[in-house]
Amino acid sequence: MATRRKTEGGSTGAGGADPCECRAGPLAGTAFVGFRGLHGATGKWLHYADVDGQAIFEGDIVLGSVADMQADESGNPVLFSVGITSPDGVQFRWAGGRVPYEVDPALPNQARITDAIAHWESNTVIRFVLRTAANAAQHPDYVRFVPGGGCSSHVGRRGGMQAITLGAGCTTGNTIHEIGHAVGLWHEQSREDRDQFVQVNWANIDPAMQHNFNQHIQDGDDLGAYDFGSIMHYPGTAFSINGQPTLVPRVALPPGAVMGQRTGLSAGDIAGVLAMYPNVRPTIKEVGKDPIRDTIKEVRKDPIQDTV
Repeated sequence: MATRRKTEGGSTGAGGADPCECRAGPLAGTAFVGFRGLHGATGKWLHYADVDGQAIFEGDIVLGSVADMQADESGNPVLFSVGITSPDGVQFRWAGGRVPYEVDPALPNQARITDAIAHWESNTVIRFVLRTAANAAQHPDYVRFVPGGGCSSHVGRRGGMQAITLGAGCTTGNTIHEIGHAVGLWHEQSREDRDQFVQVNWANIDPAMQHNFNQHIQDGDDLGAYDFGSIMHYPGTAFSINGQPTLVPRVALPPGAVMGQRTGLSAGDIAGVLAMYPNVRPTIKEVGKDPIRDTIKEVRKDPIQDTV
């Protein structure tokens, strides 16, 4: 589930210089993104942009190659990891909440990946398994962190190898966000109840980019209350053509909430992931340090008061 905090979702915050994973490109077409499950078929038509040959939706969600999308414009549903609740959505979950992964050796600054993974493991039931030549046969479905022109990811488990692309400007916070998509989260502002909480200023958005503000009403389930502080939420100036806000809160933000932050998972994000993976209870022998939230400052000895 994906959050709108849809199940399969301004200020930069401390998590990165570019809070919006906005890979722009010309509007290339539409594709019927569908789902076949135990309870029949459902889906909707989505507009996508052509970014380096990839069909990109909402700035960083990869639907597939443009060639594949165009081949399916006849209306044949594209099986896609949409936000469908259990039992229908189970085929898009990572079994046991374990996500096998590889890292392209050419990808620079790999600490942003290890830090993002540590953050996820310290705050959720999701666990990551390094895929190697020795265990590759056990993990046919996996994510691979690769270099590219921006930050992007598929939503949910697609089957086989699926890339999480990290450009040079993608930070640890952006990486946490993209892992969120891979785990099964849509963008927060695509929730069905979005318009009750934020106003979309269409005049400040390039008409060719307005498709990035579509909502997911038929292909997911909202989890919990609308979360301005979700790491899956767009910043207030996402896709702005003039520097003016494209998203304006209709209500006062909760204390401490920063819309569009890329610092770390919010409490709502964590609860949403638990709802998607309700039966996952990993055995934890040792809780690792969260590099995002558990920064430890050295306490220096007071030579006057701490004399032994």
